Amino acid sequence: MNKLITTIIILSLILLGCKDAKHHESNSIEKAKKVLLKKDGYEEFFYWELADEKSLWEFELGDVKALNQYQDSLKLELGNKIYESAIKKESIQNLEKSLIEKEENGDRINALLVHTGSIGKIRKINYLESQILNYQIKRFSMFSQPTEFHGFIAKNEEEGIIRVYFGSSNTEWPPKPAVIFEKLEIEISRGWKLKGHLHNHYCKKDKNYVGILAPSLADAQYYKMLKERFNLEEALITNGFNTVAIENKDFTKFESH
Repeated sequence: MNKLITTIIILSLILLGCKDAKHHESNSIEKAKKVLLKKDGYEEFFYWELADEKSLWEFELGDVKALNQYQDSLKLELGNKIYESAIKKESIQNLEKSLIEKEENGDRINALLVHTGSIGKIRKINYLESQILNYQIKRFSMFSQPTEFHGFIAKNEEEGIIRVYFGSSNTEWPPKPAVIFEKLEIEISRGWKLKGHLHNHYCKKDKNYVGILAPSLADAQYYKMLKERFNLEEALITNGFNTVAIENKDFTKFESH
């Protein structure tokens, strides 16, 4: 009898796992509606449209092969000890707050504001963020040819739809998203809300590759503009392992240009 009950439990867990995998797969970016806005060489601007399902915001990442390969490459390059240390360094929020007063460099002050726990919340990268980053890493390796992208996450609450307006190229900095701004202005006037702006950070080899989870001076200035123009609710920065989420009420607390 006990063996039968154990077998039933195991089968139930397997079926539940299969169900969750299929659920993620059905709402993946690979299968989402994709609408091209502009393409010029390596520059591309478009949006994905997805159903606003709970799985988008969860931490089961699903199929993100390019992101997994990136993580494996870093581990191989750095070795386990340095690899784990580099990830941990950018995930902590318990540094002494007195360090902020002693710092004069604006970018470093911003990093300390996050890593002392004064502003923002660092958490694991979620499903939607990993899907967006995985798309860009498939185009250009974040290990050998790192690039940054724009990911504007808009929501139509009445229809239960998410759109990710995406802009990227083959350069270190993302292209100016004028065509996305034009589209956002129209959709926000129709009731859409700009829930988040996601972009990625990375570091060079001398800093062990893992990106800084804090806004640069330019980032902080950009967030203030996005709040004023589109009422951006949250800024999101990911390094492929973790993400820092920053509420719009805190944008002005960062150093900026």
